[in-house]
Amino acid sequence: MKSRRELMLGAAGVGTLLMATSAQARTMTVSASPDYIEGDGWATTDVTTATVSGGTPPYAYQWVHTGGTGYVQANSGSDASTNFYWDGPTGGPPKFSRWVCVVTDAASQTATSNTVTVNFMPPA
Repeated sequence: MKSRRELMLGAAGVGTLLMATSAQARTMTVSASPDYIEGDGWATTDVTTATVSGGTPPYAYQWVHTGGTGYVQANSGSDASTNFYWDGPTGGPPKFSRWVCVVTDAASQTATSNTVTVNFMPPA
């Protein structure tokens, strides 16, 4: 028969294991797909979607421009899914723009998606 001390230590170990497992389950990751899309003229691109794994719902989404031309804009900058549009001058060679989706969960944890590259042919 186990002593009271052995039972308490065993219970504490289980509690620690449960806390560690619970903390691991809350770790959040974000992936955006597709990670390369093209636009042409004044039309919007196909949709890209950020998918969250883990964390604590609900989630807040923010599409953030990280490089390339500033003339490409996110159509739905605070949604899980967005497409992009051209907001610049006409003509010129194709322009690249890079974006990530930053997600914040209900516990204020943040995670950033992989980069989405948008290749846009400006309108003629």
